[in-house]
Amino acid sequence: MAKESIEHYSKYFFLASFLGIILLSIYLIKSYIITMVGAVLLSYVFYPIYKKINSKIKSKKLSSLFTTLLVVIIIIIPLIFAANALISESVQFFYSTGDLDLSSIEAATSERLGGDVEISKYITDNLNKISLGIARSTSEFLVSLPKKIISMFVMLFLMYFLFMEGKSIVDKLRRHIPLKTKQKEELAKRFSNVIYASIYGMIVTAFVQGAVGALGFWIFGINSPILWGLVTVIVAILPFVGAALVWLPAAIFQLAAGETFNGLGLLFYGMFIISTIDNFIRPSIIGSRANIHPAVVLLGVLGGIEIFGFLGIIIGPLILSIMTIFLDLYLVEKTNTRK
Repeated sequence: MAKESIEHYSKYFFLASFLGIILLSIYLIKSYIITMVGAVLLSYVFYPIYKKINSKIKSKKLSSLFTTLLVVIIIIIPLIFAANALISESVQFFYSTGDLDLSSIEAATSERLGGDVEISKYITDNLNKISLGIARSTSEFLVSLPKKIISMFVMLFLMYFLFMEGKSIVDKLRRHIPLKTKQKEELAKRFSNVIYASIYGMIVTAFVQGAVGALGFWIFGINSPILWGLVTVIVAILPFVGAALVWLPAAIFQLAAGETFNGLGLLFYGMFIISTIDNFIRPSIIGSRANIHPAVVLLGVLGGIEIFGFLGIIIGPLILSIMTIFLDLYLVEKTNTRK
């Protein structure tokens, strides 16, 4: 009896210790959870490329190293280029708002409305707030740069090992998931479809916004429209602000230079075309390729961004998609039980 009692309490002790270690581990790595999720997603997306490289180079270590370097070339370097361009642009934007002359706009508005309309002070004050916000964000970005570099190193380090060992980890997890084989296959298929559809939708949307942006920059007299179109492609994947980081300062520059038509034209073009097109293209692409309703995708993207930041573009729709899978499985099982 005493032996059974000891075994009984030892189970509770093991479970409590195991739960405590899990919570402590989560607390320990909480600052890098998003980095780890990013490493897993990028490894999953680039794994087919790793397999092709590994078929040519039989060494897993070399294949993993080359694939990781490819990720750096395709993703990291363009992001550094975009960040450098945006920091330079934000500094110019900060100084240009001080020289902004809106007297011509104010005079035209007063003439049309038949009275004195003092909008220059209101617009200038708000633009100053925007420019100070951009300057503050740039400063915070530069201050947090060492931490971001460490996070990037951790992500690349994890990717290197995930390319080599990821398949065995996934196979082990799949074996221990308490679901039927068909349910596991459906779950894995939907998981894969959502990830690839989210990545595909993000890339296609970014390129569409970049192309539409480059056209707008050319129409409204911005120098180097193709260059800024390419920058728009890179920043368009950022949540909430995205392409506005490029077209908004460009519109302000035009207004500051006295180009009222071009400045206002680009401002409205950016608001109603460049930045709005994202809300139609991405949910449509993800919904059609991943077989999810566009409304669910939109809610997943918005909610995911709010909780997870940039990676929420993928994680949000993925969570809601998995939820719909489990709901479908539950309804199927309930129907079969009644028969």
